[in-house]
Amino acid sequence: MVAVTIFLYVTSIASATQLVIGTAATCLLGLIPANAYFPPVWFRLNLFVCLYNLYCSELVGYRWLRFLIHKRYSVPHSDYRHGVRCLSGNIITRCPFPPHVLEGSEFHTRGGGTVDLKHLGEKCREGCYDGVFVMPVPVLLDNYAYFILSCKTKRCAVVDPADPTLVLNMLEVVRNLTQIDFMITDILTTHKHWDHAGGNMEMRALSQCSSERCRALLSPELNIYGSEVDRPHACNKLIKGSDELVVAGGGAKVVVLSTPGHTGGSVMFLVGDALPKEGEPQRLALFTGDCVFCGGCGALFEATSVDETLETVDIFNNNRTWVHPATGDIIHTDDVLIYVGHEYTERSLDMILSVQRTANQTGEQSAIATSNYCDTVAQARNGARRLRSCVVADDVYMKVTSMETKAPLHLRACTVPSTVTIEKKVNALLSLKRCVLEEFQGKPYASMAVQRAIYTSTKRNDTG
Repeated sequence: MVAVTIFLYVTSIASATQLVIGTAATCLLGLIPANAYFPPVWFRLNLFVCLYNLYCSELVGYRWLRFLIHKRYSVPHSDYRHGVRCLSGNIITRCPFPPHVLEGSEFHTRGGGTVDLKHLGEKCREGCYDGVFVMPVPVLLDNYAYFILSCKTKRCAVVDPADPTLVLNMLEVVRNLTQIDFMITDILTTHKHWDHAGGNMEMRALSQCSSERCRALLSPELNIYGSEVDRPHACNKLIKGSDELVVAGGGAKVVVLSTPGHTGGSVMFLVGDALPKEGEPQRLALFTGDCVFCGGCGALFEATSVDETLETVDIFNNNRTWVHPATGDIIHTDDVLIYVGHEYTERSLDMILSVQRTANQTGEQSAIATSNYCDTVAQARNGARRLRSCVVADDVYMKVTSMETKAPLHLRACTVPSTVTIEKKVNALLSLKRCVLEEFQGKPYASMAVQRAIYTSTKRNDTG
C-alpha cells in the first residue's frame, strides 16, 4: 500500500525540486507512514510527534486536551472488590461474593485471596490485623488508580489519582466499610501522561483546602512523587530508579524501578509492608502504570533504544528484583501482584491470540511452540472473560453522600491483580525470547518494528 501511494504521488509531481520538497514535507507531516523508501530522519518530526508534544504540554494538554480525551465519570468503570489484596499475613475474611462467583476461580485465590473490606475493618479494630492492603480505584474510561492502605498507621498512598473527585469518593467508601479513618499522605505517579498525572495539581490544591472533608481525607503535607526525567505535573518529590521511599505514614515501603519507553521517565513502584511481623507471609505489589499491562505492554512513545525494552524485561527476569524492601527476603513471583494502569486484559489477550494464529499460518516457527503459547493465552483470556462477565450488585456507593448514587451499582469485575508468574507465561513482552529483541540492537531504532515483533513473534519462552 505504501509503495502504491508513493508511485501515484511521484507520477503526479512535475519537477524534481517539487518532488524533493513536497516529499520531505509530506513525510514530516506524517501523511505517509515511516517506510524503507525514504531516510528515517524524515519521519522523526512528523505530525504524530507534534500532536504528542502538544498533548504532553501544560498549555494545551493539561488545560484543554486532558478533559476532551480523558473524560471523567461519577462512578467507577469496574467492581474494585475483586482486586483487594493484603500484602502481609494470612488474613481470611468473609467473601463479598456469592459462592458461584468463586467456583473454580484461580483469580479470587490469587495473592492470598480476595478480601472483604468490612470484615477486614473488623479484624483491624479487634487488633487481629495491622498490615497493608491494596485496593483498585477504577477511574476515567478504563484507568486504574490504587490505594495503598496501612491499617497500623491509618494512612494511605494513592497511585495515579487522575480523577480526584472519584478518588476521594472511593476513599470515603473504604472509610465507610472499614470504619477506619484513612487519610491520604502520598501520591505515586508512574509517568507524566494526563490520564495518570492529570489529577496531581487538584489533589495538591484540595490538600490545602480548609473544608472539613478535605482536612479529613488529605494530609496538608501531601507528598507527590514522580520521576526526575518525566517531571510529572505538580510533583514536589522527584525520584529516580532504585530510590526507596516510605509512604502511608511509615506503613509501606517502596522501591522505584526505572522503565523508560512509554515515556522517558516511566517508573514502576514495588511496594511491601514496612512493618511486617516476624513469621508472617509477605507479598509485594507492583504498580506498573503503562509499562506493562495484563497480557501486553504500553506503546513505546519515547523509547530511544531497544536496550531500554531489554532492561525492562531483565527487571522481570531477575529474582533479585523481588527482594522485600523491609525484610530483605526474595518473594516468590506467585506472590508479586501486578497492578496495571488500564483495564485492557481481555482486549490484549484477544489481540495476542489473533496475531499469533496469523503468524503460525505463515510457518514462522513450529506449530507446537506457537500452539503451547496460544493455549496458555487462551486459558488466561477465557478466565478474564468469565471474570468480566461477573456482575454482583454493590450498594455501598449509596452510603457515600457525595456520590449521589440512588441505587446499587452493577459493575463488571476488575481483572487486577495479575502476578509476575502469570505474566511471564502470557504477556506479549515478558514471554518473548530475548533473542527477538536483541536482533534490533546496533540498528537505527524503529519503535513500531519493535512493538510489532513483541506481539507477532512466535518465539516464546517455555510456558510450562
